Amino acid sequence: MKKHILMATTALAIGFAAPVMAQDDFAGFSEGIMGMLSSQGATVSFDARNVGADGSVEYVGFWMSSPDGKMTVAADWIKGVPSATTPGQVTFTLSPSASITVNDPDTGEHIINIANSGLTLTLDGITSGQGAETLNFLVSANSLGFTAGNPNDTVFKALDITFTDLSQTVAFSPASKMLSGVFGLAMLDMNYDVVSPDGQMASDGTMANTNIAFQLIADDNERNILDYLSGATTAFVEIGFGASSAVSKLISPEARIAYNGASAGGEVKIRAEGGYLNFIESLGSTQYSFSEFNAGGMPLPPFDVGFDSIKIELSTPTVDHGSFEEANVVAAFRGLTVSESIYSMFDPGQAIARDPINAVVDISANVQPNIDWSNPEAAFKSGNPADIGAVQDITINEVLFTAGGAQVTAEGAATIDNSMGFPFPTGKVTITAAGIQVLVNGLVSIGLIPQDQAGIAMGMMMAFARPGNAADEFVSDIEFSPQGVTANGVPLPF
Repeated sequence: MKKHILMATTALAIGFAAPVMAQDDFAGFSEGIMGMLSSQGATVSFDARNVGADGSVEYVGFWMSSPDGKMTVAADWIKGVPSATTPGQVTFTLSPSASITVNDPDTGEHIINIANSGLTLTLDGITSGQGAETLNFLVSANSLGFTAGNPNDTVFKALDITFTDLSQTVAFSPASKMLSGVFGLAMLDMNYDVVSPDGQMASDGTMANTNIAFQLIADDNERNILDYLSGATTAFVEIGFGASSAVSKLISPEARIAYNGASAGGEVKIRAEGGYLNFIESLGSTQYSFSEFNAGGMPLPPFDVGFDSIKIELSTPTVDHGSFEEANVVAAFRGLTVSESIYSMFDPGQAIARDPINAVVDISANVQPNIDWSNPEAAFKSGNPADIGAVQDITINEVLFTAGGAQVTAEGAATIDNSMGFPFPTGKVTITAAGIQVLVNGLVSIGLIPQDQAGIAMGMMMAFARPGNAADEFVSDIEFSPQGVTANGVPLPF
């Protein structure tokens, strides 16, 4: 005969909220939790409660319902095993199959099936040990899947999500509030079609090799950011993801979008450590094909779009380490292509070349920060750049812009004199522009630029540039010196 006990939420949640019952006797602890839940209004039942010699507790034929009866959880069995070596640590396992049933008065019954292989959940501080130096949370599974849906379901038309080789470890230090963890996932398979009052979302795709690592202080104190930048505390978030592909659609009152796409993967890394800040975001070759795109009542014809790579990078010292150190800024968008169906909307005669678009800026400098992170506002509000830091020199590693058959490049370097009360550069930057005249003529022919404005722009270019080695090429040497700034020897009107 099944035993029924009232409960409002899971035993795990109540366990964290009730350290007064903490004890290393997990069997007694779990029974005490059930007693605590009797006044909460929900119902739990089980066919048997087995207590092992190792202090483990297994509930067989487990069933739980929320107080309003709108959600139930069922499993063949749930088991908790206390650690023999770590006080308060318990490892939970779940039967290979379980289910969650949602009874919505508006949309009806929805059943989500849960399947797992090798799923374990380990938590510290359950029966005791809440005062330990570090509390850990660990999850691992060979596979973990959620399935639901059928064509007659008003919400879940389809749902099949599987995590393969899942592992996650999170550690929390109560004294310092430091939160750290790592997450790994070999493969994520997603197939869903979900309907809501706001519309419909559907996708069928995969993503390989997702990895996450992080460390930060888990509170909302804004001072933490200053501690990260000053080097007092190390903080980082590192995310990597492999190749992915998907066929997706989005339908809402504001948009109808359907596409398929694939990406080679990428990474996002942010690290503040020892008085240095490093940020990098990169994405490899990516291609999308849109069969439908209508956003805000502005439909587009079917089109393809893609790029070779995107990279954004910032690395700089944030405190004075006693000497000038290198800082780098990179913003690189390479190989953007758009299909002819988009170009032909405004340039059916192909007056503008369809070459890939590139936008790259890569600059480095030697810098020496001077910010007092105990009072950073004083440096930024003083009006004196020296209060923020000093720049010794600047080098243009690469500047590249290409579009419509035109190309602009820049190279050069400058040293910085900080003795004049304001950073003053001495050096030269050479800018080369090719294909500009052809691009400007094309923009005029399709009506994007008025003829008179195009003439003024080309006149200004020719006034401060010299002809290059090729046709429709202009070169300008911008020189900085204490005597002023010149372009090919012509003073610039500053």
